[in-house]
Amino acid sequence: MTEHADTPETASPHSLYSNRYRYYVLALLTLGYVFNFVDRQVMTILIEPIKTEFGATDTQMGLLSGLAFALFYATLGIPVARLADRWSRRNVLAISMTTWSAITALCATATGFWHLLLLRIGVGIGEAGGTPPSQSLLADYFPPEKRAFAQGVLATAPNIGILVGLFGGALIAEAYGWRSVFLIFGIPGVLLAVLIQLTIKEPPKVREAQSQVDQGLFSALGRIVRLPSFTHIMVGVGFTGIAGYGLGVWSPSFLVRVHGMSLVDAGLYLGLIGVFGGGFGTIFSGLLVDALARRDARWQLWVPAIGIFIALPTQLAFLLWPVDHRLVVGGAIDIPFALIFMGLSAIFASFWIAPSYAAVQNLVPQYWRTQASALMLLAINLLGMGLGPLLVGLLSDALIGYGTESVRYALAIGVSFSVVGGIAYVRGSRAYAQEVGAVRVATP
Repeated sequence: MTEHADTPETASPHSLYSNRYRYYVLALLTLGYVFNFVDRQVMTILIEPIKTEFGATDTQMGLLSGLAFALFYATLGIPVARLADRWSRRNVLAISMTTWSAITALCATATGFWHLLLLRIGVGIGEAGGTPPSQSLLADYFPPEKRAFAQGVLATAPNIGILVGLFGGALIAEAYGWRSVFLIFGIPGVLLAVLIQLTIKEPPKVREAQSQVDQGLFSALGRIVRLPSFTHIMVGVGFTGIAGYGLGVWSPSFLVRVHGMSLVDAGLYLGLIGVFGGGFGTIFSGLLVDALARRDARWQLWVPAIGIFIALPTQLAFLLWPVDHRLVVGGAIDIPFALIFMGLSAIFASFWIAPSYAAVQNLVPQYWRTQASALMLLAINLLGMGLGPLLVGLLSDALIGYGTESVRYALAIGVSFSVVGGIAYVRGSRAYAQEVGAVRVATP
């Protein structure tokens, strides 16, 4: 599928592509991100059976589902993003997808906790080259006024991945064992990587962009992090991530242990909530920001803050609602009433995603976009994915005197970290409006 001849002098790459082709690219990158998130999050639904087989503690499972993956995923994201900016974002994405998908399949061979830990580290290394190149490519394919929408569509992939990973993973694990889940989810990503390599074009870089890419890594990163609003966004996504990843990883175990749900039912309902609640919130917030930020750029960071402060009370209600309160509809539905609050929280807790991704792409010129995206993901994943699940696991073990209720109170403490994120968004909004205006004057 060919859309243009490479022209390095082109100042606005998005003008080179037809709507049909750019939306094809958006669909393919979103599907790739779905595989990325399924392979990343599959541990969430497998915590209970793996813990039982390997005799692990909650702290060990928090390490396995969080820090072991996130430490390498986050720290390697920056040099891999640098490589993508200097070489080819498409090529880096395709190679990375092949790597993480193959190692995910190999997780089926794990013989013990430490063996699986090493394999999950390998998945993290592979996935380091997944998200930043995708976000940067979309910023070149779509004009500024449509970027939040495009990033919002891309950001729905985790919600789809949650449904596939939680419900599909639970069904496969129940029927064939947890090892089959890794094998079945890993193989398709290799095939998709080939399709991406063959059909997605690398947008041309302008001459100024190429000269700026050739700057030293630390020089480029230093200029990015010196933007005051970027620092606030980093704090915002980091602390919101601690709350979100901790809740996301441990919610299935919470429903199984505290509310007595089966693994399949927990996976189904949480997956549906992720797709419809989280998906709606992600896309709606992107559209909302695209509309509001035209009049006042501060809305780019106000919308995430509003979502955070609405989501927190509903998350606490989900966690603390009495076990004996149930929602019964005919004979078909009999679920904990607490899930209603989880559904509401999923909508508003997703408000930070699309605006934050788009804000980072808007703040920097083309030649730093992949690296800026990797820096933001460093905060999300090192703090959020790395510390969120581990923190909940540590707290759950520390509160073991409460029995099966320990995970309930551990999660309640964990989600409260989002307050820091909301405050950071509000404090960074004024600087963002000033800095993004300067970038748009200088860059078409």
